[in-house]
Amino acid sequence: MTKEKIGSLIVIVLKIILILFLIVTLNKVVMPKYISENQDGRITGEYYRSAKYDDVIFVGSSTVFSGINPGILWEKEGISSFVRANASQPMWISYYMVEDALRCRKPELVCIDTTFIKYDDDFVEEPSSRKSIDGMRLSLSKINCIKASMGEDEKMLEYIIPLFRFHTRWKELKWEDIRYAWYNRPVTLNGYIEDTVVEGTDDDELIYTAQVRDISPKNVEYLRKINGIAGEYGVTYINFDMFNDDIGLDYTTDTPDAGSHLNSSGAAKFSEYLAKYIRDNYNITDRRSDSSYCNYWNKIIK
Repeated sequence: MTKEKIGSLIVIVLKIILILFLIVTLNKVVMPKYISENQDGRITGEYYRSAKYDDVIFVGSSTVFSGINPGILWEKEGISSFVRANASQPMWISYYMVEDALRCRKPELVCIDTTFIKYDDDFVEEPSSRKSIDGMRLSLSKINCIKASMGEDEKMLEYIIPLFRFHTRWKELKWEDIRYAWYNRPVTLNGYIEDTVVEGTDDDELIYTAQVRDISPKNVEYLRKINGIAGEYGVTYINFDMFNDDIGLDYTTDTPDAGSHLNSSGAAKFSEYLAKYIRDNYNITDRRSDSSYCNYWNKIIK
């Protein structure tokens, strides 16, 4: 090969690299950062920084990321955990969150919230799905999650290259979009988002009552897939609503929205109860004597 051809090849390669760099940079700039609002959109991406410390994973909807404080599980029982949850996260996205986690590491326990199993297959809209999916690393799990989640008018390419979906955001870009394009500071505590608002209720309807509901075909499909993953280990279902008195929850003070979610005081009570429940019922390693785990948790708990 002549020097001229080598030179031309180098120029072509450099141009390709530059184009790819520009595409990646534009992707990162126009994608929502979820720092000042909708912070649950950061949970999926923040997981990968903590994946080596995820002995226990909690997967589900907003009731999970607002109600389970991994810091309390660590302090009370030495349980190292992460919450992989999002607002309105359906069963099929939770399934792929678990599958993706298993590609990173083998957690000792996976807990799956079934709150959204009661809704129809078309309940979730694109903005909620994107908050769950956009932060996932590119893998077969993410591609299959996109296929399972996107509506008829959505396109796979817009999930793979978010620039095609969010290019119109240039009109509303803020300084934080530039500042955090390449580095997003953590806004959650291992997936937990604290809510200090108090909006209580004394509504008698919050008292637990048994109800029978039909489960949609798609929810059944992914519930079976999840049971397939865990089948050889055995699956336990527990409705913690039945233990509100034991937990000590007071819905006049422990909720930010009249009972739909838990605020920080409610999450503290439930997380302490959950930590003891896990310790009493599962053989989860207490990591408080492990220096690497202690160093990690000492940095994020202040």
